This record gives sequence, structure tokens and C-alpha cells, in this order.
Amino acid sequence: MKEIKCTIIQDVLPLYVDEVVSQDTKEMVDQHLQYCEKCQKDYELMKHELYIPADNKASILKTFNKKWRKKKIIISIVSALVTAIILFGTFEYVFHYETVIPYSKNLVKIETQNDNQLVSHYYGKGYASVNETFPMALEINGEKKNVSFIFYTETIADSPSRNLINNGKYLNEQDHIFNLSESEKIDAVYYVDFDVEKITAGKDSWDSILKRAVLIWEK
Repeated sequence: MKEIKCTIIQDVLPLYVDEVVSQDTKEMVDQHLQYCEKCQKDYELMKHELYIPADNKASILKTFNKKWRKKKIIISIVSALVTAIILFGTFEYVFHYETVIPYSKNLVKIETQNDNQLVSHYYGKGYASVNETFPMALEINGEKKNVSFIFYTETIADSPSRNLINNGKYLNEQDHIFNLSESEKIDAVYYVDFDVEKITAGKDSWDSILKRAVLIWEK
């Protein structure tokens, strides 16, 4: 019988492995594989590459789908957390991040009521909070005086205290009045931004704050 070339066997090996060749071709390949080690190795390799049991295929797909579902859940949770953090940060910044309102003589005025109570009148469009100190003894031009410091803050969003309308008129006059603590002891009121934590930590002092403060009322 005429010897079959390896190239011919290589061409039909895939069909041979899948068992879709004719009986004559099968016998030809069988006979060739008996004495050709090279084609035998190719056949064994091809048989292992092409043959995957049905159960294994199902198991691989099942494992892949399970991992993909877990990955999707993790991605969804992380996305939800990131979105929540961004929204919370934006909310905090808009509604709670306060900045100091710069002083102007037409914005804040200190007045004395009939009972000698000092009150601060705010004439702006609105504010988030007002900060004050109790009277403290400080030396001013060589004289000891009881001084109170005060400043107003605002947020990006309209604060709850903004019951104001344009043209400097108020819906409720009491909304812009603030009573100063221990008025009877106060000799002077200054407008300035101060941070008690910095003072406590030694990073600032009341004397230093006094130098940059604006005098808005004096007895």
C-alpha cells in the first residue's frame, strides 16, 4: 500500500477526532498512526483540546455566571456608596459649611434698649448663625475694658433665618435681633472672626484678634 503523507493526515485529523470521516479514511488514518509518532502526538494533543465533556462545559459556564453576578453586585454596591458619599458631601457643603460675613457699617449695628440690654441688629438678606463671646477684660490704649467679640456666618443655601425680603424690609422684625450676653458688663463690642479652638491650642490669642477687629459699639 502506498505511504500516505503526514500533511494529508494532518488535514483530516480534526474530522477524524470528531469521528465524521468515512470508513476508508478512518482506516487510512488508523494505519498511518500505527507507525508515525509525530502524527500520533498531534492526534493526542488535538483530541484533548477538542474534547470537553458536557458536564464540564456546564460547570464552567455556571462558575463564570456566578462570578459575574457577584462582580455586578459588588460594582452596584460600590457605585451606590460613592453616590451616597458625594450627595452627603454636597449637602453638608451647601447647608452646613459656613463662611464669615464681612463687616460693613450698614450690615450690623449694636443698640441699647430701654432695659440697658445690648442687641445686635442684622440688616443683610439672611445669615446661618451668629457667634459671640462673653465679656472679657482686655487692655485697650492702656485701659482695661470688658470686650465682647461677635461675627455672623452664612451658607450657600438660604438658611432658616432668612425671613427677609428685598429693599431692607423684614417679614418679622425679631428675626434680625440678637441679644448680647451679660450686656451690663460690656464696655465695647468688636466685629471679627475668631476660632476658640485655635486660641485654646495657642495658635491665636485674644490680643491678636483685637488688633484685627472692627469696633462697632463702645460705652
